Amino acid sequence: MILFHVLLALSAATLASADTLINTLQQNGFSDFANIYQEADPSILSSIDVGSNFIIYATNNTQSAVNSTLGRRSSTRPTRQDRIAARSAVQNWATRSKKLRFKRQQANSSAAVYQSLLSDPEIVNLGPGVNQSLVEKPVGDAGVPTVFAGADKAVPVVGDDIPFDGGVIRPVASLLEIPGSIPSTLSLFPNLSNLTALLTQSSLAGPVSEAAGITVLAPDDSAFAAVNISALTDEQIVGILSQHVIVDYVGYSPLLKDGQVFKTLANGTITVAVRDSGVYFNGAKVTASDVIVENGVVHTVASLVGSGDGENPPATGAAGRTGLGLKTLGLAALGLAVAALF
Repeated sequence: MILFHVLLALSAATLASADTLINTLQQNGFSDFANIYQEADPSILSSIDVGSNFIIYATNNTQSAVNSTLGRRSSTRPTRQDRIAARSAVQNWATRSKKLRFKRQQANSSAAVYQSLLSDPEIVNLGPGVNQSLVEKPVGDAGVPTVFAGADKAVPVVGDDIPFDGGVIRPVASLLEIPGSIPSTLSLFPNLSNLTALLTQSSLAGPVSEAAGITVLAPDDSAFAAVNISALTDEQIVGILSQHVIVDYVGYSPLLKDGQVFKTLANGTITVAVRDSGVYFNGAKVTASDVIVENGVVHTVASLVGSGDGENPPATGAAGRTGLGLKTLGLAALGLAVAALF
């Protein structure tokens, strides 16, 4: 993957000679993608100013024909869902665009959080004026750049960036999915069936889905094996599950740093530990990361998250002093990526 600072230098060096977005798409095998977006919402592509540093995640003609969620071509007007999906694939990748005021948040040069044009309040609930985001990070030992944008889809980058006069076109294997609600998203993962059932049983599904800008730590089914759920009262279940919801912070993996402390819905605290062996929340290890939902992000953890400071593994050497390690981050996401790609 080309490092971000190289992309900036490349963009600056080629800006004067770069062509418009539509022309660049058409000349590089993305004409179907361009047509789809022009039909769905022409204002998206026309609003990208010269020098505004956008990333356009685009599919080539073959991929657009096979898997495009916007491929419902007809003589009727584009649906609202078409326009929403189109906006979800247009990302701003720098802070220079004052007009749209998008931002790139990152903890290191190879994993980043990008804020998109998707802002519809009916399906984005990250706080006032905050658009939906996605995560791009290397996955697996090969470090394949992969985009996590919605549902259970992990979409790999499949080509080098192509500069145009408003940023770069980044080829991807399929169009990005629109994030769904927490209950509908959790139901896509068979290994989270216990959590899904308990959320419904405790009547927490609604409040958790409505809370703006949260991080959900989702224990997998094996995490509940040592707990006699049938012996717990509804109040105890609510207390346990509420400790797995970080409030007022969307903890995308590239932003996680060792020692961060967050408040939970149960009025407890959670401390992040970044180690060579993985990332932990009060001792609960992250096994899959960055499932993007309407109102935040979900990470799967291998055990229940305790209250208070927890029992995170001790730090060794320099590990954990910065953001999520690239190899750890990639391996944590690998399960999701494999499920999405095959």
